[in-house]
Amino acid sequence: MSPWLAAGQIFLLAIFCLVGALDDVRSLSAEAKAAALAVAAILAGIITGVWWVPIVIWIACNAVNMLDHADGLAASTVAAAFLGLGGEAGMAGAGACAGFLCFNYPPARVFMGDSGSLLLGAAIVLLAAEKGFGSSLAWMAVPLIDAVFVVVRRIRQGRRPWIGGTDHLGHALLRMGVSGRALPALYGATALAIGLAFTVWQNP
Repeated sequence: MSPWLAAGQIFLLAIFCLVGALDDVRSLSAEAKAAALAVAAILAGIITGVWWVPIVIWIACNAVNMLDHADGLAASTVAAAFLGLGGEAGMAGAGACAGFLCFNYPPARVFMGDSGSLLLGAAIVLLAAEKGFGSSLAWMAVPLIDAVFVVVRRIRQGRRPWIGGTDHLGHALLRMGVSGRALPALYGATALAIGLAFTVWQNP
């Protein structure tokens, strides 16, 4: 994607990737990770000059990170979002995710870790921000829905939202009988459908 991104965007993605890499290697505490992401998100707001970007990018990074709870989900969902956003950077991002899915599709042989999920969450927001706040939310709808589902569920159960478990929407679908190999395709198709529906609604 880098040949089609501005220098500021490349710098921001490197920062988000670095935060994720530190968590992958040293297992940052939830507080430290949230603070580091907040600093990166504020930088994103300063560089883009868009007031809502820090809020959305912080939430999006955490949502994609949480979505990476089953093989292929995060990569397929973000690939669909990149594809729908289009443009040279979007198509490059979709191609990169598709290539990664060759090894991450169930049963996965390679995993993206926080460095990959945080970078992808930030990348989607940076690309969608050019089309507006609504577009950013629409193309991140699937990760956001899963994040809201699991956070609300854990809070209602008196649990800490940031402690992982097998209580995501994806886990519920697997228990309902959706196959592990079909789940990434379902998530990707849903992400693409929601994003395109919003685009059509916004530009009738």
